[in-house]
Amino acid sequence: MTALVRFLKVLLALLLASVAVLWFAARRGNRGSIEREITIARPAPVIFRWISSEEQLRRWISDLVELRKEEAAPPRNASYRLVERIAGHTVAMRLEVLRAVPNQELGLQFASLDVAGSGFSGAAQFKLFGDGEYTRLVLTSHAEFRTLSDRIAEPLLTLLSDRKMKDDLARLKLLLEAEPAAPAPRPAARAPKAVR
Repeated sequence: MTALVRFLKVLLALLLASVAVLWFAARRGNRGSIEREITIARPAPVIFRWISSEEQLRRWISDLVELRKEEAAPPRNASYRLVERIAGHTVAMRLEVLRAVPNQELGLQFASLDVAGSGFSGAAQFKLFGDGEYTRLVLTSHAEFRTLSDRIAEPLLTLLSDRKMKDDLARLKLLLEAEPAAPAPRPAARAPKAVR
């Protein structure tokens, strides 16, 4: 009997310690934030096409269950329904394109499609810094979690999302650099000078 009581005490202490660690981690200054940077040996227009095209997104986002453009009224921005698996859990969200500057920037707003009052919402931004044949891609994202349980679990949720984004960006780089580079345009032939 005493062994069982000791085991339960240890189990309770571990549970309380885990909750305390998650509680304090959820209070940190950069909670819900992800920042990733990667350099890809391709020009910015090529990378922009891969991060803004529905067809190309399907190729580099891992564990993608569904990606579908939603019908929107003309004055609204393009929006998509995205369902993916993160660490074995299905996450459904709505993405709305807020800002698209070709070959430079793509700004998104996202919100979970969970029951009203729960889940998460936030914004993400892809920025491209091109230097000839190399482009630095910087992703920043910040999510706000609505329920107390989600806010307590936020450090773990953010860590899992960060790992998935790191893997997805590595996959994007691998796919882009595996494709043959577009040949450089040839300079126009000069017209021969007229002889007088």
